[in-house]
Amino acid sequence: MSVFSKRILIRSLFICANFNGLFSEIYNLFQRTRIRTFVKPEKQKKKLFINKTKPKTLLWLDDRLNPLDKRMDWLSYSPIGRNVDAVWVKNKFEFKNWILKNGLPDAICFDTDLGDSVNNGLACARWLVTYCKDQGLKPPTWSSQSTDPDEKAKIKRFLKQSYPLS
Repeated sequence: MSVFSKRILIRSLFICANFNGLFSEIYNLFQRTRIRTFVKPEKQKKKLFINKTKPKTLLWLDDRLNPLDKRMDWLSYSPIGRNVDAVWVKNKFEFKNWILKNGLPDAICFDTDLGDSVNNGLACARWLVTYCKDQGLKPPTWSSQSTDPDEKAKIKRFLKQSYPLS
């Protein structure tokens, strides 16, 4: 191979090479003496310790109040704070299905009036207590955002009687 063709081949490889060190390895093949290649050490990546735990889940039981509504700070009723994944369920059927599908949430906010006099917040609390006792689970932290003080007290009294230490 002529010197001219070697130079053209080397230059074309230099232009086309996308892989680090490929040019120097090919160039070394054409030379009688090996050229020492210096590989730059990779820049050390700074490891950031980010807390990747997912936020706690709040099950919001209410037929009309959206917990993520920006006009009102409904998450102030949350027993676990405002930095939560709020799941809005509107009736006893959705409440039961969500718990059966996803397990117990970290906290629950009860409303008493769900538009049905039979399947209200107290009925959901009763179902929750039965479910927890059957499964051998401790019930999640709870609170109530209800505006009816008597019904709110009934839920509070029932849950405290069922689980006095929780």
